[in-house]
Amino acid sequence: MDPLTVLAALGPLVVDLGKGLIGKVLGQADYKPVNIDEWARMRGVELDTFRAINQAGAEGESYPWVHAVIKLQRPIVVGVTLGVWAWSRTWGTPSPDIDNAAGVVCFYLFGDRTLIAAKKQVQGAR
Repeated sequence: MDPLTVLAALGPLVVDLGKGLIGKVLGQADYKPVNIDEWARMRGVELDTFRAINQAGAEGESYPWVHAVIKLQRPIVVGVTLGVWAWSRTWGTPSPDIDNAAGVVCFYLFGDRTLIAAKKQVQGAR
C-alpha cells in the first residue's frame, strides 16, 4: 500500500493522540453546565451544528427522489470498488491506484466509526 495512504489513514488517530497528551499535560478544557438551562442551550448548539453539517454541500432544495437515488448509489459504488480491487488482486494486475481507492472506501466504511468508538472509550476511561 502507498505510504501516503497509510499516513492519511492514521493521521486523525495521531492528531487525537497528540490532543489527548496535550490535554493531559495542560488540563481539561471541557465545560460542565451548572444547571438545566445551560445544558439545554449546549445541546441546542450541538443540534444546530449537526443540522449545518447535514445540509452542507446541498445546493438548495431538491426533490426527495434525488436524495434517495444518491443514497442508493453509495452501496453500489462501494461494491464496485471493492469488487474491482478483489478482481485485480486475484486475477488481474495489482495497481496502487486501485489499492488506494479500496483504502478510501474501507476508511469510509470502518475508519470513522472506529475512531469515534476509540474516542468514546478514551473519554470514558478518564
